[in-house]
Amino acid sequence: MKRFVMTAAILGLMTSGAALADGMDNAVGNTVRIIVNDAGEGFDVYFDAGGAYSDSLGRTGALWSFDEQLCIIPPPESGGETNCGPWNEELAVGGSWQTDGWSEDGTMITISILEGRGHDAPTPPTPPAE
Repeated sequence: MKRFVMTAAILGLMTSGAALADGMDNAVGNTVRIIVNDAGEGFDVYFDAGGAYSDSLGRTGALWSFDEQLCIIPPPESGGETNCGPWNEELAVGGSWQTDGWSEDGTMITISILEGRGHDAPTPPTPPAE
């Protein structure tokens, strides 16, 4: 469950004006696809220039900020905690990279940037049994 929540948090966040788009220009206005396992399960994330975050799993109301790390700040009513991790500022639209920086257990995820919005989202991750 932690892995799912952690990965999902990659992508809910705090606005700070000019710092928002700096380093995130490659993501703002595009689709960021997160693949969490070898089965290709994942979700799409949308970062808006004003600091809003939403995703294909239906989460909205979160904010994002970037200052050396990407931070996702869930809405206060969610009870979630801010989660920060690495972001590849050099990743071009159409490119992908892998990181374990969003996982406490070292699980790798694949992050890709798709041009624009409106893509069919991948199959959502199956939450682990409790």
